[in-house]
Amino acid sequence: MAPARQKQTARMYAGTPIIKPTKKEEKAPKRALSAYMLWLAENRPRLTKPGMSVTAVAKAAGAEWKNVKDRSKWEKQASADKERYSKEMEVHKASK
Repeated sequence: MAPARQKQTARMYAGTPIIKPTKKEEKAPKRALSAYMLWLAENRPRLTKPGMSVTAVAKAAGAEWKNVKDRSKWEKQASADKERYSKEMEVHKASK
């Protein structure tokens, strides 16, 4: 970068606060899984072929998930997991 451009950029961002990444609480409960993630955990072994990349598996899974007609099984599980997460978060926040 040319020195003039560096000075211009420095002036543009002068006084801008530096945003530091937040640290995850170690004792916080795990987030709830979506219906898709629950379905994927169940079907990943069937979809994965030797030598397939992670992105190829994700693309194949997404295409198949689009065509799943009855998602109610996984949606019920996701709803139950969301309830679990909500209850655990209430307890976690109260203990702070």
